[in-house]
Amino acid sequence: MEILTPARRVFAGESESMVLPGSEGSFGVLAGHAPLLARLTAGRIMVRQGAQEHYFNCGPGVADVDPKHVTVLVDSAEEDGGK
Repeated sequence: MEILTPARRVFAGESESMVLPGSEGSFGVLAGHAPLLARLTAGRIMVRQGAQEHYFNCGPGVADVDPKHVTVLVDSAEEDGGK
């Protein structure tokens, strides 16, 4: 899974699941998810790696989901250490 902005790669790594801020509301993605191209609004992304969760505040963008990889392309993103 990757979170990319025009300036840099904000996150890259394996994940069990994630929650993305979709234009119609937040939605979850698990490993093996059906292919999907989704519009994202500004909001918060949660990435789960085992017992650890990473949070990112992001601008609008798109998510390209396939069963083995997720690419999130957003205007801006910064890691937010809180829950």
